[in-house]
Amino acid sequence: MPSHPMTPVLIAGGGPAGIALLLAASRMGELPRLLDEGLTLVEQGSHIGSGMLGRYVINSDSAAETFVDALTDNPVPELARLCTHPLIERIRSHGRCTLPLRVVAEYLDLVGHVLASLIRKHPASRLLTGWRLTSLRQGERGEWAAYLVSADGAHTQHVTARRVVLALGANQPEQRLYNEPVGDHTLLPKYHDRLMQSDDLLSPTGISRLRSMVMSVKTPRIAIVGGASSALSVARVILRDMADLLMPGHLTMVHKSRLKLFYRTAEEAVADGYTDFGAADICPVSQFVYRFGGLRYDSRDLAMRLMGIADAPPEPRLQTLQITDSNQTTVQAVLDRADAIIACLGYRPQRVMILDRHNHAIPLAMDHPDGSLTGADCGILDETGHEIPGLFGLGLAAGYRPSAAMGGGKKLQRAGQQPVAVAERHWREDPVSTPA
Repeated sequence: MPSHPMTPVLIAGGGPAGIALLLAASRMGELPRLLDEGLTLVEQGSHIGSGMLGRYVINSDSAAETFVDALTDNPVPELARLCTHPLIERIRSHGRCTLPLRVVAEYLDLVGHVLASLIRKHPASRLLTGWRLTSLRQGERGEWAAYLVSADGAHTQHVTARRVVLALGANQPEQRLYNEPVGDHTLLPKYHDRLMQSDDLLSPTGISRLRSMVMSVKTPRIAIVGGASSALSVARVILRDMADLLMPGHLTMVHKSRLKLFYRTAEEAVADGYTDFGAADICPVSQFVYRFGGLRYDSRDLAMRLMGIADAPPEPRLQTLQITDSNQTTVQAVLDRADAIIACLGYRPQRVMILDRHNHAIPLAMDHPDGSLTGADCGILDETGHEIPGLFGLGLAAGYRPSAAMGGGKKLQRAGQQPVAVAERHWREDPVSTPA
């Protein structure tokens, strides 16, 4: 393999996932060591921080205090000093309440600015903004050659890394709408003229686009396909911003799995009249009910209204329809008469071409419809389910499963523990050293 600049650790992606990894390392007191050994962070944008998070018109599914906790008593002085920043004080005032994602984006950009300064000032580390990773190739000694292209496509460079963390974000591939049936048909191509994905609907122009889609109908019928947090978020936005058009029962959420609610204790759940859980759904560490898979905050509030939990007031404009083997005809009828359909089928992680030492593409587990990018220790999985040495992944839709000691065991779309797991895995292994 040709000689290229060597870095012990390469992080591809400086958005929320990449920032979370560096924050986790700082909380563990390991960020100085990581910088001393040598870190290269690659981000295709002009700065690191929020990525695309600020474009969404919904609230976070984490409490405001969680963001402040990452900075409180942080061993890195530059990060700890942010606790007196006006933005952080404003966030702290929200306590256990949620934050608009645009405020979370401001927070991440502020933290990103500090982290960028730390990386740039350190002689052993580099920050490459305006560059994107296009492929990785395995070397003879297990190192990885990373091929980078500038944002304008005019320049290229290569970096060799002992370990690579892919924090590239996720998307909603259109192909899934052609492949995954809902009722008797897939959503595409049948409903191509009245279909949006949730990522589009939750953007600043999403409601305007939906209004245009149904403008010829006085009282439109809208179907939401999906039952996870994004589907409830879509329903809340539509209920809020299209209240002038919605009639009772004209907004329908079609979903496969039952709605699951997060509770801090089983006793609290039962007191509210919620009993749709078993012993296996209670975290052995925290005692939370549906600790990772349960709906929280705004989505949970709406789900409680739909389920009549804790005397929550009903929401007559929204109805739910759980898909079963016996009601396929009903599901199809709902979709056929809908004037607009919002697909909330989840996200898939972004990936790059990964080549072995013979220059052959390495198929990944995530290339299968239900496959995960990562395994139990955040290592990227090949198609046989084995970790590829030296490659890690994190972020939205990575499929991380927390260990039993962390109260895990089920696949996650989001996990605050994931960056910690990557950092812990890094420090469990032998210290990084440059190949001879």
